[in-house]
Amino acid sequence: AQKSNPRESHHHGVSRRYAPLEAIHRHSSTAYEGARRGEAAFITAVGEYLNDEAQAALVWQHVESLHYDNEIQKTATALTRKKMLNDFHDYERQRRFERKEQSKQLWQEKYQELARAYRLNEYQLNWETGAIYWPALVASPRYAKHRERLDVLLDRVVSYGKSNEVLTSDEIAKVCQQFRNQLKEDFAQDRPITRQDYSEMQRFLLGLKYAPVLIHSGETLPTLAMR
Repeated sequence: AQKSNPRESHHHGVSRRYAPLEAIHRHSSTAYEGARRGEAAFITAVGEYLNDEAQAALVWQHVESLHYDNEIQKTATALTRKKMLNDFHDYERQRRFERKEQSKQLWQEKYQELARAYRLNEYQLNWETGAIYWPALVASPRYAKHRERLDVLLDRVVSYGKSNEVLTSDEIAKVCQQFRNQLKEDFAQDRPITRQDYSEMQRFLLGLKYAPVLIHSGETLPTLAMR
């Protein structure tokens, strides 16, 4: 019997000693193919990396876009809110102005009614010159200060008209109130003033207080208006 050669392959019957190099590396690539495969794997890896980077960039751009849109929305909301607040404040200012004007109008109407109610006759006040005809009750030197001040102020009302209407009217009201307070004090101290004289003098001073309203509005006595 022929002895088997230990160098002889039991699978292929080929001696390793005489087999070509590619037969020995039957299940693996040649060096060139291995290099090509390594290069391909590297290129694939690089491509996947670049693709991942591109995907990440797209995601980041999307996130940035959402953030930008959100900021725009926040800004638009803030501007809308600011406009609403400004509109509301404008509305409130307009309402306050209208209420103030309405109150002013009501006050003027009420003041006009009081002026008519306490209107002095032509024997108490000369509506053309502003001269005051003082009752004998207050003709004493005790009341001279108030009389002289009111004489000057009424003359100013007639002479200058509406140019200083508010200031003069306020000053007349102030002096009249001081005059009334002094009369009240004198009456309380049992000075020679009757209750009737006291009441008539208080009414006279109220007539002087409201006289500028009638003078400025032209509502004087009918007898004077026809002259």
